[in-house]
Amino acid sequence: MTENKRLLPGSMSDEDALTCDDPITAFIARLSVSKVHDELTDFVNAEIHRPEANVNHILIGMAAYMVQMHASLAASFFDVEMSDSVAAQFQAVFDRTYREHFVDSAKELAA
Repeated sequence: MTENKRLLPGSMSDEDALTCDDPITAFIARLSVSKVHDELTDFVNAEIHRPEANVNHILIGMAAYMVQMHASLAASFFDVEMSDSVAAQFQAVFDRTYREHFVDSAKELAA
């Protein structure tokens, strides 16, 4: 299977996340050990090393890409009348997880 390591202090190991009962955690775990994750990491690393790379442009572009991908996927599941509900769900996930994950990751990188 995967290495039994934790990405952040107090987080689940890869194996625990992959086999847990929470479907969202398990989905994220599968995504994080997939070729998609590896290829995105390789792509971002290549972008960082482009001449005149600007980290702000990369971050804004990644955020826009993520939002557009989510919106396109959501549109394939729901009618346009659900757009406000789906956007509110996305916003709630962002509000609940972004800053905490950013701070945890920054602390781990600084350690």
